[in-house]
Amino acid sequence: MDNGQVIPGLNESWSLLGAKMNEWMCGFGVFILLSTAFDKPTKVVPLLLLAMLGTTVGLAVIRRRFPDEEKGMRNFCFMMLGIQPPGIPAPSAMQPIWRGCPLRTLPSDCDFMQLGLTEVFNSEDEEQLD
Repeated sequence: MDNGQVIPGLNESWSLLGAKMNEWMCGFGVFILLSTAFDKPTKVVPLLLLAMLGTTVGLAVIRRRFPDEEKGMRNFCFMMLGIQPPGIPAPSAMQPIWRGCPLRTLPSDCDFMQLGLTEVFNSEDEEQLD
């Protein structure tokens, strides 16, 4: 298996129903929090268990939607809150906005083109594409 193929789930830690331990702990926390909302929580235990399982499996499903799992989930939450995710460098002064995909051509009024850096960083691969 050393031909460069990725083996799915190779670095996967312990899980039950596809959820990791921290997701089960969050589900148990929801169980405890909801049980304090009722006068007699013994009557609504099935609902509490459904809430616990729903939270646990829901978190696992959301985590698996990102290729880098916990890190992707964390970065998405930070981004939605308007906070720069940790471990990702801030955009440079020359290009203050991150782009979702690479550009084939740059606008002529950007700093990169005005400084003539296209000639400095022109590689052989780019010359072959032209």
